[in-house]
Amino acid sequence: MLTSTFRTIKSQIRFIHLQVKSLTNTHAIVNLDGKDIAYDWIFLRDSCQCSNCIDQSTRQKLHSTTDIPFDIKPKKEADVKIIDNQTLEILWPENNQQIHRSLYSSQWLQTYSTLNNIQRARYNNDPPKLWTRKDIEKVNLQIDVDEYLHSDQGFYKTLKHLNDYGLVFINNVHGEFAVEQLTQRIGDIRQTFYGRSWDVRSVENAINVAYTSQSLGLHMDLLYFEAPPGLQFLHVLKNTVQGGASFYADTFRAAEYIRQNDPQAFRILCSFPVTYHYRNINRHYHFTRSTIVLNRFLENQLIDHINYSPPFQAPFECDTSRKDFREFLRALKIFRDLIENQENQFELLLQEHQCVIFHNRRVLHARRQFDSTSGQRWLKGCYTDLDNFKDRWRILREKQPSTTN
Repeated sequence: MLTSTFRTIKSQIRFIHLQVKSLTNTHAIVNLDGKDIAYDWIFLRDSCQCSNCIDQSTRQKLHSTTDIPFDIKPKKEADVKIIDNQTLEILWPENNQQIHRSLYSSQWLQTYSTLNNIQRARYNNDPPKLWTRKDIEKVNLQIDVDEYLHSDQGFYKTLKHLNDYGLVFINNVHGEFAVEQLTQRIGDIRQTFYGRSWDVRSVENAINVAYTSQSLGLHMDLLYFEAPPGLQFLHVLKNTVQGGASFYADTFRAAEYIRQNDPQAFRILCSFPVTYHYRNINRHYHFTRSTIVLNRFLENQLIDHINYSPPFQAPFECDTSRKDFREFLRALKIFRDLIENQENQFELLLQEHQCVIFHNRRVLHARRQFDSTSGQRWLKGCYTDLDNFKDRWRILREKQPSTTN
């Protein structure tokens, strides 16, 4: 249970001036703090939160949007009014001549008054902090395991680092399967054909380049899945080899740089199909996706995620005789040059009993070559889905004072 040190959002509710301005055949015009907002009658009726519309136990909707009559509206103006200065009441006619009563708080109306307010209500208005090496070296991304596991503030700090930078390091982690406990603090473990958790060691006849001592270039994991995992955890159990430093790059920064400086390259990176696959050990995974994916339903078209994993890229499955193929290659090289620039990379040698957590749909990870005869290098990894992270982030973010950035 979250401690009382977190202030709930209820304490942040402010008075909103609410007034019904006018009614049309299709909309109610409501004034919120001096601004007129039009709400469609169908939207309002469909959004009723009463016990006849929302099951009070499951919190699930009891009707379909298409059940709402297309011509629905209150019978008369008196059926729409403000009560207690803060609640919009609407009386709807029903087929059986009964009246259905819906109530909408001023806070609810404010939330659904603009796309920006809807973003804010889901805490999608906390934009990522784009970083270069110099930027990230100024940030303390280190969290002690006890803080992470047993402190609400420490856990929130971890989630904030992941939201802001896509990267955080948990220290003093002991035990072969401790990475599973760290993962479950955020959500259920995402099991793949690699297992519930998996070992990263140099082995004979490796099924993945990660299980060798070779240099492993910047990439994301499992892009050949329909839904790649969102967070990756890597816990260092042994690291006494020569070499093997890890490094990371912020793809969101690279993409935003291209958006600002080469719009044509940005557009084609958002649209051109790239195929990823894994064909080995009697497995055949395959998926095609663009390099940059925008959240087109957000007002400011924020980047939702990036897809980049050269080791697992398949031959292009499109008409490469088209002009846009070479245009895409030009754009991809711009992206590649940005992430490969050492000024845009954060490099460090992971220490024993340290666990790195990173956003697998944003932060690229890589490893320098190491001498497998010089010692031991053993990491254990886990995945969880981004949905689990966003769930925990929203719950804890909601408890923060509104001044928290």
